[in-house]
Amino acid sequence: MRKTLILLYFLLMTGICFAQVDSVSSNGFYIPKNIKECILQLDIVFTKKAKDHFKQLDEEGLKSINTMITNEWFENDSTRLNKYFYQLGIDDFQKMTYLILKSYHSKLNNTDFDFYKECEPYKNEMDSLNLEKENQYKINIVADSINGVYIPKDIYSCCFELDKLLNDSTKLLIKEKNTFFDLAEYNMGIGSWIRSNWGLWGGSRLQTYFKNKNVKHPDNISGIILFAYSNYLKGENIDIDKIIDKYRLEEEDFIKNHPPLKSTVKFKAPKLSKEYRRFLRTRKIDNFEDQKY
Repeated sequence: MRKTLILLYFLLMTGICFAQVDSVSSNGFYIPKNIKECILQLDIVFTKKAKDHFKQLDEEGLKSINTMITNEWFENDSTRLNKYFYQLGIDDFQKMTYLILKSYHSKLNNTDFDFYKECEPYKNEMDSLNLEKENQYKINIVADSINGVYIPKDIYSCCFELDKLLNDSTKLLIKEKNTFFDLAEYNMGIGSWIRSNWGLWGGSRLQTYFKNKNVKHPDNISGIILFAYSNYLKGENIDIDKIIDKYRLEEEDFIKNHPPLKSTVKFKAPKLSKEYRRFLRTRKIDNFEDQKY
């Protein structure tokens, strides 16, 4: 019986901890789960003075102000209010804040405001952008060039292209490297160029080639390309499947023998403004001129 009670307590406390991740801000503010709760919370946080001021704001005023309380609600992308807006097709903080404030402004002034109807243009805009990205992605994954840069179709054409792009001194240095980690120094130079120009972030036929071999992260892809190129310069056979297996083994071995170092850097919380400290202490908003960290 005692063990059962301990287990139930543990599960309850675990559930509370996980729930707090998205329903309570790091400063202890309740995070609403929908627009109705946003209005209820603003009604609690705004003083009478704030409400009287807020009621007089025009459209431009609503778009220009920010509030400390919405900063708490949207402190990270994982809060449940963020998720609520994402489901409505809105991912822009300023738009989210405006729609919340507009809803509350209408409530205080007893004017009509259809929140979900007001969300539709933003959702349509996002859908349009996503469709445009999707269409561009479909074009890129079969295109032989993107933004005027030729996109290799496999590991062999990667080597041929690097052979044309790099000077002899750089080739000689790469040729001397024998492991993936020997080549790590090129990760931010040549590696970065490969990732950006050969479509390894946004989609390309080269990215698809590696995805089909279950290599997905652009950093891993560029590392494998450079290692294959080093073999190519040595005159060795380029067996991409064996190279990928070798890369994974080296990576596992490196992680096993190099555990993460404990950081000696102490995180220093940003210094808050006097106004924000007062807001945290009183849990009230009284003056919109003071809405800053």
